[in-house]
Amino acid sequence: MPPAASRPARSPQPRSRWALAALGALLSLLWAASPLWARVTVIVPAQNSVTGPRVLLGDIANVVPDGPEDQALAALLEAADLGGAPGPGQKLTLRRQQFESRLESSGAPVNDARWLIPDVVTLTGGGQEADSDVIRRVILDYLQKSEPYASGRFELISVGSAPAPALPAGQVEYRFAPQPSSNPGYLAGTVFFSVDGREAARLRVTALVDLEVPALLAVRDLSRGHVLAEEDLTESYVSFSRAKGSLTDTSQAAGQTLKVSVRAGSPIRDRDLRVTSLISKGDTVSIVAQAGGLKVTALGQAKEDGALGQTISVVNMDSKKIVLAKVIGPGQVEVLF
Repeated sequence: MPPAASRPARSPQPRSRWALAALGALLSLLWAASPLWARVTVIVPAQNSVTGPRVLLGDIANVVPDGPEDQALAALLEAADLGGAPGPGQKLTLRRQQFESRLESSGAPVNDARWLIPDVVTLTGGGQEADSDVIRRVILDYLQKSEPYASGRFELISVGSAPAPALPAGQVEYRFAPQPSSNPGYLAGTVFFSVDGREAARLRVTALVDLEVPALLAVRDLSRGHVLAEEDLTESYVSFSRAKGSLTDTSQAAGQTLKVSVRAGSPIRDRDLRVTSLISKGDTVSIVAQAGGLKVTALGQAKEDGALGQTISVVNMDSKKIVLAKVIGPGQVEVLF
């Protein structure tokens, strides 16, 4: 029997051509000819949304281990940091080559995985953003509750910081932790952002503050040796730097003597004053002794200087005895029992 005639090759049917084309397109998405030993498959959608300041692979891709023993490798891949995330409502478009470059820079074990990456990956920022007005309100709230600002008058001149962080969706709370400083005109510290009770971000901030605090001022030029009267003084506010050491109440200075000259509008400081003596050593004084409803007076001689309220030694001119007496006025002392 003659051999059967060979049949001519049949051209692929249209459906077969479509299937081959689809398979070719799918294979073209696999990155860099995935190795045969790969134990994890990573599928990256063409579009995804992200929250938070960084893009982690596990947040935007489906990472599938081949078996339970590959879970650790999958976790490493999911933690791969692909860089900064777009802000809330903003978009970040990455071509496949850019996406692959970020993967390689992350240090993740990319060669141990099979990759399915589209030609273009688009990421949209979700969540919310704390704007500069929020940061300013946080600083103002701190100033209003903290000394010396709470007892003074202040103006928040400026606030400086890096761009406000993107935050996940949820209830946001803020807390400011200041850095210790002896200069209340310059404020530095950290704003902590919490979302639904968990810390979500931190932001380093600085601020300039114009602070005025209460101070006692001279209303006119006053010379050294002048005994201060209430009409010489006024209670006002001055800048913190000028008010250092200043008295704040008229009663703290009235009746005392200036040790230095003071210009009008200048603060009155405790170190500028000395107690005014109402009695000088050697002065003749009136000694008053009171017991019940009985009052007796006698002449005496002061053995030392004395200001109002001070206790000094006095010689009774009649008995020649030395007694202790409190200065109660010019030339007057009261015996202490």
